[in-house]
Amino acid sequence: MRYEIDGEVVTFYLDNPKRDNPNIRRASFAGTGLTPAQITPMLDATVDSRHGYSLSTQASATKVVVVFFAGFRATGVSWPTHSQEWAIFVLHFFQWYFTNSESSSRTDIRSTVWSSILVPWLDCLKDAEIIPLDVVIPRVQTKKLARLEGGGKQLLGQGQQRVTDPAISAQKLLVDVSFGMTDTDYLDALEERCRHLVGVIKEVCLLHWRGAMQDAETGRKLAAQVSDDMIDRALAEERYGEVLKSSRGQLTKYASPAHPQGIAWALAWVRHSLKRGNTRNCVSTPTMRRSPFFNTQVFHGIKYKYSVLEGLTILTTEQWENFSGPARLYRFAGLLSGLDAAAACAILTIEHPQFTSESLQNAMLLNVRGKPRLLVTDNTERAILVIDKPRAGKLKSAALSELAQEIVQDIIRTTAPVREVLKRAGDKRWRYLFLGALNDYGRSRVGILSVLNVRTALLHGAGTMISLPRLYPLLTQNKLMSGAFDFRRLRNTLGVLKWFETGSILEMSRTLGNTRKVALNNYLPAALLHAWNTRIIRRFQNTLIVLAAHDEPYLLEVADFSSLADLQHFIAQLILDYPPNTSPLADEVQRRLKGTSPSPSATPPSAPGFLNVRLSPKSLAYLYAFRDLALKTLSTEQQNKVDALSGLSPRQFIDMAKLLTHAAENTKLHPALRDSLDVTQLIETHGRALALKGEIDMQFSKLTLKRKWEAT
Repeated sequence: MRYEIDGEVVTFYLDNPKRDNPNIRRASFAGTGLTPAQITPMLDATVDSRHGYSLSTQASATKVVVVFFAGFRATGVSWPTHSQEWAIFVLHFFQWYFTNSESSSRTDIRSTVWSSILVPWLDCLKDAEIIPLDVVIPRVQTKKLARLEGGGKQLLGQGQQRVTDPAISAQKLLVDVSFGMTDTDYLDALEERCRHLVGVIKEVCLLHWRGAMQDAETGRKLAAQVSDDMIDRALAEERYGEVLKSSRGQLTKYASPAHPQGIAWALAWVRHSLKRGNTRNCVSTPTMRRSPFFNTQVFHGIKYKYSVLEGLTILTTEQWENFSGPARLYRFAGLLSGLDAAAACAILTIEHPQFTSESLQNAMLLNVRGKPRLLVTDNTERAILVIDKPRAGKLKSAALSELAQEIVQDIIRTTAPVREVLKRAGDKRWRYLFLGALNDYGRSRVGILSVLNVRTALLHGAGTMISLPRLYPLLTQNKLMSGAFDFRRLRNTLGVLKWFETGSILEMSRTLGNTRKVALNNYLPAALLHAWNTRIIRRFQNTLIVLAAHDEPYLLEVADFSSLADLQHFIAQLILDYPPNTSPLADEVQRRLKGTSPSPSATPPSAPGFLNVRLSPKSLAYLYAFRDLALKTLSTEQQNKVDALSGLSPRQFIDMAKLLTHAAENTKLHPALRDSLDVTQLIETHGRALALKGEIDMQFSKLTLKRKWEAT
């Protein structure tokens, strides 16, 4: 990011990793009374603070400068020179920002922008000593209330809010469910509907993707009929066609649709150009028309279209008619389109919801330092994909599922020729995952090799562009159209489905790659929030009932359980959820229920899940001491022996001790493991535990087993 001052206009040049030329933003300070010498330090500090940030962050900085200039223009204040003048100006600027009528933004929006953008920028100017350090920047504290609609996040099939006829009863639910249904029936119907919609999207996107791969394979076989040597020979001999019997003595070019092998020559020319080309437009339609193998009117009119492809594609006639002439050829040439990338992103989102649509679209195979973002595991059966989440400021990784790995491998194989062309051209975009041929008629960029622009309209069919609903009516039949289907709704729905599966906000947050607070405040719809709150209340009520009547014969009748096994399982959960000395309620649970814990046969096996470790120096010290004792005194068979009462073996505790020791003493941890562990607290607790371990080792060394025989 850099800037130039020309007269009374500041021109910002923003770094755009997807474009050769930088994006340009302008801010005028005409009418402010400011001079270039006065604003230059401020602009330098702004540019330095945004260096290396994303394009959107750089753009937000330019908007702040525009607002700042508007504040000077409105207040008529000259550039402050000392603390008192700065303090007065900041207060006037604060008042003007919240009261000016030039903006139509609501007060809550202005408060958010002031707190999240303007205040940090003004603090940055204080750090640069442009604004004196003793100047107080006004703060706005807004009270966030719980939102019943789940933060405005919508699910698949749920449209935007719109004005309706007051005489018609409004349908406010996510799906068409009667108000007379019970909560359980309603939630079951909602879950079924969500699963159905996700299944429809996955079916359509897989059908489209595999169809594109099949057509590309057909095109590869057609292109194999014409070798690169044949093209080189024809170029050397300047022989670009032949006279056919049906051409009435006129030369028919090899890549002409009228030539018997015209489509084979056209596809072979694309392959040849990708191998030898060193510019982004090496296979574009203008380059194609300039080639001596093609007619100058290629793709114009029925006469110059490759109609033979209609009988070779996997698509139906109705679907095929939606594709333009160049798009048809590029599909068989194996060049991905924005529509193909949208289908692939939807599949990857379904398989791994922790990846946002923005992070998937901007996914790279290598970062700027050349470090791979796709890691192959030891057994080469699974790969780990690492993706940058710009808004979170983190790298997220996931071991790809079988289907996701298939899609990623298809993408890498298909985009390899394009990647090599961009490398030879010195284009920085070659590192991106989704590369292909653009289909931008508005800017005359048909066939330009670049990063694909995955627009949301490709999913729901808004506008006149080709989209999935236009090709696959199944989406339209399920009302997955504009306003009801996009990447965000798909990801939100997948998070809610995870909540349906587990009933756990923690599992839902892990699925979405967010914190529990974010998942609870922003991703759960109103009905699920109500169900979750009801569950919390009922569990607490039953906890009090069990504590009050734990030794009464009528306990099962007054509790919300239909069988003794369910009641015993609930009591066992209480004992585990409320460890001793953690709260007054926990003390009562341990005192009253510890002796009535259920037998193993009465407790149903719990589903596999995440292990929560309560870190304390004493517990870790006992764990480490037990590990050393078990390794010294127990044989391998004894270490693996499962205790009938607890269902655990010494091996599990040994492995857990090794895991925690490795995590605490290893400086290089995988991001997935670092996300699961509080490494800072673990390292501190680990050190204190090692200090206590020596005393516990001495206590363990005194342990002996005795047998007492008594006469009968």
